[in-house]
Amino acid sequence: MKKHYWIIAIYIFFAAIGIPWYWPDNINYIVIGFPLWVLVSIIVSIIASFFTAFILLRYTWDKEKDLNE
Repeated sequence: MKKHYWIIAIYIFFAAIGIPWYWPDNINYIVIGFPLWVLVSIIVSIIASFFTAFILLRYTWDKEKDLNE
């Protein structure tokens, strides 16, 4: 099976954007009743879910071939 390293890179990007470890504590932006970091995390989670569905539908996974390599 061909290695798709770009898929891993995109998931790392999603983790870097979606996990609010870099947000300063003094940022208190409220959007639609939620802190901004909550909305960003929810949106990135939804995008990651769609990306996962795309990957699973786009590429065929041959388990037997992968096990033999």
